Amino acid sequence: MLGARAFDLLMCLIEQRDRVVTKDELLKLVWPGSVVEENNLTVHVSALRKLLGPQALATVPGRGYRFAMEVREGDTRAAEPAAAPVQVQLQVQAPPGTSAPAEADLSLPDKPSIAVLPLANLGGDAEQEFFIDGVTEDIITELSRFHSLFVIARNSTFSYKGRAVDVRTVARELGVRYVVEGSLRRSANRIRVAAQLVDASTGAQLWAEKYDRALEDVFAVQEDLTQAVVAAVAPQIEASEFQKVRRVRAGNLNAYELAMRARDSARRADREAEAASHDEALRLATDAVALDPGCGTALGTIAYLRWRQVWAGTVTPVAEVAETVEAGLVAARRAIAIDSGDHVAHLWKGMLLLHSDRFDAGLADLRRAHELNPSDALTLSLLGQYEAGAGNAQAGIRHVQDALRLSPRDALRWSFFNSLAWAQFSAGDYAQAVASAQHAIGEAPRFHPPQLCRVVSRVGLGQVALAMTDFKALNDLAPQVVAARLAGRWNYADPGVVRRATTFLRVAAGLQAPGVSLEPPVPGKA
Repeated sequence: MLGARAFDLLMCLIEQRDRVVTKDELLKLVWPGSVVEENNLTVHVSALRKLLGPQALATVPGRGYRFAMEVREGDTRAAEPAAAPVQVQLQVQAPPGTSAPAEADLSLPDKPSIAVLPLANLGGDAEQEFFIDGVTEDIITELSRFHSLFVIARNSTFSYKGRAVDVRTVARELGVRYVVEGSLRRSANRIRVAAQLVDASTGAQLWAEKYDRALEDVFAVQEDLTQAVVAAVAPQIEASEFQKVRRVRAGNLNAYELAMRARDSARRADREAEAASHDEALRLATDAVALDPGCGTALGTIAYLRWRQVWAGTVTPVAEVAETVEAGLVAARRAIAIDSGDHVAHLWKGMLLLHSDRFDAGLADLRRAHELNPSDALTLSLLGQYEAGAGNAQAGIRHVQDALRLSPRDALRWSFFNSLAWAQFSAGDYAQAVASAQHAIGEAPRFHPPQLCRVVSRVGLGQVALAMTDFKALNDLAPQVVAARLAGRWNYADPGVVRRATTFLRVAAGLQAPGVSLEPPVPGKA
């Protein structure tokens, strides 16, 4: 049966079914006189959708919820006594085969949910408690920046402090799928943190790591440890979610699961150069938005896919390119209107602007995305690539190197090495650009951008014969991209970088003879 709060929420929405009820109203009506986090409302909305079906409660982006099912009123007036009050019974028809969650356990939200338990103090030094609690709190705060995650608040997880608990029990009591637990030990002037991520539904350990740091600047160490843990945990959760949605039958996917399957297909389209995967991703993301217009994950994925169409050259007429960019911007802006802190929406909005020659606005959105979530390595790597392409070469290289340090085991490492190669090309460091491109190619052989970077960088090194050989393979893999780049369309703000890249590519294509233009600039002066 339903828990009391979920029942109160249902009754409130049924009574107000002729209008949209805002989240603030629901929090006041269902939890009168209490200060309650919005996460509690989301959990109970999810429970009701699992019971009544995903269409039962409609999300109205930026406003609130509306009860969307048909309600039938039945007269249950008692026969005797005659003066008995009239009761109206509201009957809501739930889909066959569904059952309510148990009262004792909270239902899982639609998106991945995680609780971070307080780190255990293995040293037993009471003076370290404030530092240890600070690291735990910072991990919770930084994970909350990933708006694709449902993160349990600090006050709830700290209720387990000092207790020996089973993560599966914690997960049931807090209504989460994932739990982070760990410990901290101080020895002299060094700190060791051990942490692990557990899928509580199976008890499987998804990730574990140890971090050793010299304790010189306490706050710097706290920030460093936090970013290291968060940058490792978030990609592991995403990878686990990809595995989960691949196992679910297509007809049983909710909006979030459709969006995650779309993102998974989009990654495959990038890495493996699969046009069919891109088309499937766009269809799935569009279906997710049709199911839930407020699904930010799906809207961000649509913005990314539209950018990818322009970037990969699969739309060519000028009018069609403009329409594709605008479709992506509409999706990104909708996601930002729903959640202004959605760094993914800002990221792809920025990339779309960059690829329609609005460089200042595009870089501003990339910088904003990084400000909103400094722990997202993909954002940092792309910011570095395009900062370098705007003339800030050394700063751009540092950004990408920081992304690689931040998430050294990231599933998108091949993309980070590609960004590093292009940042190094912008700096005129062609030898390092070739080396970084080789790393990317080794991990993603059909991903064409590092192959393009290797071609132009080899020309910059004077290795024209090798560049010509590589050009032939590149042209077979991505002819539309090659044609666009030969025409001078590179999406970098610095005209010097664009001029160099175009000239070098024309040499590799045999369209221009090598000449004085091949003299490489001094590294860092591009």
